[in-house]
Amino acid sequence: MRAIGIVGSGPMAIYLLKHLASSDERLAITIFEASPTAGLGMPYDPALNADYMLCNAFSREIPALDQPLIDWLKDRPARQLSEWELSAHDLTARAFYPRVLIGEYLHSQFEILCENMRADGHKIKVRTGCRVEDIAVSDTKRATIHYRSGQLVETAPFDIVAIASGHNWPEVPEIDGVKIISPWPYTNITDRDHDNIGVLGSSLSAIDIVVAIAHARGQFEESGDRINWLPDDAEDALRITMVSHMGIMPEGDFYYPFPYEPLICLTQEAIDGEIARGSQDLLDRVFKLLCSELDAVDPDYLDKLPQSARTVEGFAPAYFSRRREVGGLRAVKRDLAGARETVRRKETIPHRYALLRGHEAFDHVLRELTQEDYSRFLEHLMPVFADCYAAVPHLSLARIIALYDAGVLELVATEDGAEFSQAGDGRIKVNTEDGPTGFDAMVDARGQAPASLTDLPFPGLTKALLSPEEPVLQPFTLEFAHETASRIYCLALPQLLERYPFSQGLVECSHHARRVADDILSAQ
Repeated sequence: MRAIGIVGSGPMAIYLLKHLASSDERLAITIFEASPTAGLGMPYDPALNADYMLCNAFSREIPALDQPLIDWLKDRPARQLSEWELSAHDLTARAFYPRVLIGEYLHSQFEILCENMRADGHKIKVRTGCRVEDIAVSDTKRATIHYRSGQLVETAPFDIVAIASGHNWPEVPEIDGVKIISPWPYTNITDRDHDNIGVLGSSLSAIDIVVAIAHARGQFEESGDRINWLPDDAEDALRITMVSHMGIMPEGDFYYPFPYEPLICLTQEAIDGEIARGSQDLLDRVFKLLCSELDAVDPDYLDKLPQSARTVEGFAPAYFSRRREVGGLRAVKRDLAGARETVRRKETIPHRYALLRGHEAFDHVLRELTQEDYSRFLEHLMPVFADCYAAVPHLSLARIIALYDAGVLELVATEDGAEFSQAGDGRIKVNTEDGPTGFDAMVDARGQAPASLTDLPFPGLTKALLSPEEPVLQPFTLEFAHETASRIYCLALPQLLERYPFSQGLVECSHHARRVADDILSAQ
């Protein structure tokens, strides 16, 4: 019976467990989780997140585990649903739910998977409160996991180790050498009494932080689509400023067919054909396919933009220009009504649907690009795709608009090349397009950054790597300077992001985990 050690028990580990469960071979699997509760993951942990923070994948998009999310919700008793301010009438496959509710789903599915695998003859151990400190590899012995349990450091040998340690967030983030506030746990933010607060970023992570501050200092009143925010103290001087490079926010979720409908030009066959022609100019050739797709589904879209929009370097400025011209939160307010209407009518927005699907097509070519073209992609096209697949739940945007209407929230763009600094009085300063501004405190909402294998928190393991500066590639096995008796897989999110920039989200967790499970099971 092969012994498999899984470091972490969040979504990546849960989906890996699901895909391993299909094995005819009986496996001995030990899961190591540093926190007291297994089967959650940092973005879904109630100890780190508030119950009003929404997941931006609707329920039908979340890959099923033992059962789909919507079926699991329908099986919940009315009393439990009411704790989430839900009833059976609110449950739909296109609804967005709180992240901590998703955490409860993941946790319950994790426990069911473990029970089912044990019933099938697998040996499953779950070690909570155990932080893995190192992974030792050898050419003659199995890999050894060194883990701390309470005051003791213990060891366990494995034939296979999968590092599925999820997000890695510094306790004290920095920007330009200035120390700022971590968003985890959310009480880092809500327990502070600063009046002038900066939030670095404008994606859903930043929105969650803004909403958390607002909940701590007041309350939202909802009436249909209309939401107002009222402070607990009428004299409250709260002022929140979201700070981002362009001073814009992702657009609201819109209607699109799911399962997806086939694309016209940006097909897998066309992508494979371009890859077969080689890496020279591959990025530009695939971008040309994207332009053809946009022309086919929305003939006026590119024609209304400058001619430069048909180039890799010119597309993003043209794509973002309309929101930048209107202004960050004014654009949010204007566009939310249109996004809601697409959902009511069940009519898609053709160019947004093409771009949403386009990121999947581009993901197939990213590992085939030259380093120069990969850098071009990250600089010029990744911001567009990130904006598209980061579409925000309407409720989250409505809360943002409520704070904007209440006069406590603004969104500003930094100047090109702007640097953050800290004044003698502790205020954090930065030059924005509106001029110099300062904050009593600033919260980091930039999201998970990519990291190299050298940043893994396992010193013995990283020292043994053959090329620690090289990114990890599918099937995500690590290569060592010497032969090893065990295989080590790296599914840690920061390291995946280095060459798989679309790795965030439960769909990608399932895809990556399946690739590793298939590789493990094919080598029986």
